[in-house]
Amino acid sequence: MNKTDEYPTGIGRSGHASNRRSNASWRQNVLLGLGTVLSVGALMAGLVPSSRASLEVLSDMDCVIEPSATVDLGSAVPGLIAHSYFDRSDFVSKGTVMAQLESDVERVALAIARQVAGSTTALDLRKVTAGFGERTRARNEQLLKTSGVSRQVVDQVSTEARLAGLQVVQERESQRLAELDVQRAEATLARRLIRSPIDGSVVQMYKRAGEYVDSDPVYQIAQLDPLNVEVIVPVEYLGNLSTGMVAAITIDVPGFENQVLSAEVRRIDAVADAASATYGVRLILENPDMKIPSGVRCQIDFLAS
Repeated sequence: MNKTDEYPTGIGRSGHASNRRSNASWRQNVLLGLGTVLSVGALMAGLVPSSRASLEVLSDMDCVIEPSATVDLGSAVPGLIAHSYFDRSDFVSKGTVMAQLESDVERVALAIARQVAGSTTALDLRKVTAGFGERTRARNEQLLKTSGVSRQVVDQVSTEARLAGLQVVQERESQRLAELDVQRAEATLARRLIRSPIDGSVVQMYKRAGEYVDSDPVYQIAQLDPLNVEVIVPVEYLGNLSTGMVAAITIDVPGFENQVLSAEVRRIDAVADAASATYGVRLILENPDMKIPSGVRCQIDFLAS
């Protein structure tokens, strides 16, 4: 018997294979259609909340862990850097002096201002003069009662005593201005110090001792507690996320393979990107011990409440 006689007339081996593929495809389409109908029916009946169904789709999304703040630290005044105390990867606290500009002139000016403000010789002199004038006025007042002096002399002595008293007041005001001048000199000197405005780590050191700085930055500092988690979400899920929601974060970094970190939604962009039909979401990830790395990619799963 020929091989072609094994099949009915008009149907070969290829024909049977094609029929089987058609039947399998038809059954798959039917099952998919039934599944779609059942899913829609379940959603309409309230069996599966739409928000939870959408949130289940928002899983294993790509995200990036970044510092919560990055500061390009510069100098308040131009000058030559005399000392630089930190380098890249050093941890610094808020208020730490990072570098110092050459400030010999400002230090001398501060010393002079303190010397002037601390001197009481002029004030003591005015007080002695005022006391003598007051005593002279009192004696002449007594002599006037016995006609020992003229009224013109008494008037002159009284005026001089009053002027001496006003000079004491004037000297006190001058001393107060000298104290304010000390504060100004201290503020001028403080502007020669470059301090960190945040707790963080030095990312980059742009200038070293001996270099001149004007408007360019000296250090770049990153705040690592807390950290920001940035994720881009399709715009169709805009109504499913809200501030305060919790998400699970995983990162593929040595030492964190089996750890799940918890982050909280802090900001949701009010304006979406029309070109990509997406919007940004920022989460806050606490990092008190500074062990979680930043500048790394991550995966995020939004948790339905």
